[in-house]
Amino acid sequence: MTPMPPFDPNDYRKRVLAAIAKRGGPDLADAFELYDLPLDATGLTDAEVAARLDEVWGFWQRQRDHPKYRTLVARLVDEHEQRSAPLRSATSRAAEAARVRAERDERGAARYEILDTAITRLVERYGGVPAEKVAGLEEIGALGGLTAAEVAVRLRRHRVLPDATPAPDAVPGGLTAQRRAQIRALLTEWGELCGERVPTLFALLGLTITDAHDGMEIRGRADVLHRRAREMRPGRGRAVLDELGVHVREVLTVGGPLADAYARAVVADATEALRPKVRAAILIEDRLIGPDYEYLAGEGEQLGLDRATAERVLAELAAEYGGGVGHAPPASTPARTTPPTATPAPAGGPRAWEAPLKGARAALRRGRPAEAARLAAEAHALDDGTAGTQLRTVADEAQRVLDEAAALWREVAAARAAGRYADASRALAQLQRRALDAPPPPGQPTLQEAIDEARRAQAGPGTAPHGPTSAPPTPAPPPTAAPATAPAPPTAVTAQQADGAVVITWSSPHPAADYKVSRQRPDGGWSVVGRTRDTRLEDGGAPRRAVPVYAVVAVVGGVPSAEARSDARPAPAPTPAPAPAPAATPPPAPSTPTPVAPRPAPSAPGLPVDFPAITNVAFTDGRVTFDWPPEVTEVYVTSRVGGAPRSPVDPTARSWKVTNTRYQIDGGAILPADLPRPAHVAVAACRRGPDGTLLLAPDFAPTAHLLLD
Repeated sequence: MTPMPPFDPNDYRKRVLAAIAKRGGPDLADAFELYDLPLDATGLTDAEVAARLDEVWGFWQRQRDHPKYRTLVARLVDEHEQRSAPLRSATSRAAEAARVRAERDERGAARYEILDTAITRLVERYGGVPAEKVAGLEEIGALGGLTAAEVAVRLRRHRVLPDATPAPDAVPGGLTAQRRAQIRALLTEWGELCGERVPTLFALLGLTITDAHDGMEIRGRADVLHRRAREMRPGRGRAVLDELGVHVREVLTVGGPLADAYARAVVADATEALRPKVRAAILIEDRLIGPDYEYLAGEGEQLGLDRATAERVLAELAAEYGGGVGHAPPASTPARTTPPTATPAPAGGPRAWEAPLKGARAALRRGRPAEAARLAAEAHALDDGTAGTQLRTVADEAQRVLDEAAALWREVAAARAAGRYADASRALAQLQRRALDAPPPPGQPTLQEAIDEARRAQAGPGTAPHGPTSAPPTPAPPPTAAPATAPAPPTAVTAQQADGAVVITWSSPHPAADYKVSRQRPDGGWSVVGRTRDTRLEDGGAPRRAVPVYAVVAVVGGVPSAEARSDARPAPAPTPAPAPAPAATPPPAPSTPTPVAPRPAPSAPGLPVDFPAITNVAFTDGRVTFDWPPEVTEVYVTSRVGGAPRSPVDPTARSWKVTNTRYQIDGGAILPADLPRPAHVAVAACRRGPDGTLLLAPDFAPTAHLLLD
């Protein structure tokens, strides 16, 4: 029995945590490695093992703020009970040791499989291993975790043919290695936090390296990224995004040589990542043929390259190693065979497995693991003994995704049974992104039906029930479909000063929702105060002289509601509309031929529409400003020379529409440059009718007029 040495935190961090992080996470490690226990620990008592488990768990707790391993140890702490359970009793520990020992033996044999396949192919083609291919074999061995010495021991079984050795590769220039490593580490951590791979700063902004010179687009998206970080809850995710935003502003938004250097560094990093895989393909087949070429081009795109650059890099690497790029087999193959286009048969010729294997990889990229597993099985049936590793890798990946999908479906079933549709929506969103065709458990609806059910449940009490309902006398599809997509907004928003802060409270029909609270600035813009799951929030940064206006938005399952404001007036009691009254009466045609902007329909006299008054109209810094009324998203500004406009649809006046977003961006309503002076200006509020028609107030409020000198 191997004795158990005392627990050394520093040694554990360097030997265990570093290896697990490099390998890709705790899912690729076993419990004995995680808790630093010898595999043949059958002689250890349960008390000794429990003490070691507590020591390791305590070490994880102390490392939760470690700059490099914080994300890894946070996950280990959360999964401690599950991962340590098989080690707590002697019986389960022995069974787990037998399972882990078999798994390690299989993994050790798999380390040599890629290398042995490459050596076998070279011996078949050359009668031995050319000396110039040895360096490439060492790189292939490194893909399986083998050292150069282990590769050399394997090569002793074969004759090495003398030949020239390739020249060393040139090292491209770029940003400093320290900064590039910091950016890569932050992008990796952000990808782990958000569940998506983000290879470059360009990808973080939704761009590619070809956009390095588009300074305006980069600056616009950097501003959006900054606002997104400000709206996030305080925590590690927000801190990582803030740091990435700093790199975006300092590297990309300045443009010029620094952005070009980063783009070149992305290409250089992708080239180095693709180099051993291209060399392995060229080493065996002398060229990049169809499936390998498509797979490596896709890898290049996942590393942050655009398609054209990925193809150029592959061509350069292939030429560097003395090969070419094409869809035909290598020259040394005795006969050309056309890959099957329909369902291939086992006797369809060599490499008949390529087409279904390519389809399986494409299915995985599209989020269809069941289809990928079926195609991988079809490719396995056509395998001629040359694709074992590739087929097993794709099949294992498809099975892993299906296993994750099964776990997510169990979460969905439990959440549906408990009525926790917000939790169900999060799991369903992951299924929709990763496993569209994963079969649901018995008794569960299909994926789309479950998503629709969760949306209806979160939309509020006014949502129509599932199933057919009686149709109204007049069909109106848009109003019936709208409640199913957006949750009901909060109600009764109040803001009061208390102990040097402003306390905002509201009511909500959603028991489990996130709320975003914003404060209106003196210039009419909005600032996000914070996010909470409670129906109460304190704003310690509010101005002391007066209570500002606040807006609250409910977010359920990632879908935001309409905003509710603290200065909103109580809604008037609904009055029944006349039975066949038309929505609007079109205004008479203008009597002058002067072209004017299209006018909205004025409100019909019998239509129960409330148009709030526009107040405090002023001319400030070349813009018309006023107090924007609550629950209004559009207004009409009307200007007339020689007197005040008679109505919002005055045919002798000039009118234009202004949205609240445009108003906030411009800091007011901008007047046309060719507007003559003096002129009378008036502003009227607008509403949207049930059918989406823009309805205009029938007249101006007395406080909505302004004379421009």
